Amino acid sequence: MGFTAADILVTANNDFLTANPAAATLLEQVKIGVLDVALQNVRMDAGENSQADIVHHAHEWIEANRATIDAWLHAARTAS
Repeated sequence: MGFTAADILVTANNDFLTANPAAATLLEQVKIGVLDVALQNVRMDAGENSQADIVHHAHEWIEANRATIDAWLHAARTAS
């Protein structure tokens, strides 16, 4: 009983990925947890759904996950 788990996946053009190994590596690294997505959805459902709100939420998430994001960026830069 219940819902099938949903995955959020990146889609990219293979030619682009071949020509841009840094982008390919970055996109392979990025993982955003289902709890983070759910929390964002709750905030939007509660009325924080303007473009400015969403940008603010993104900035908050980036700052809260800075070490992880820096590791993603380092891997991408190393691949280029």
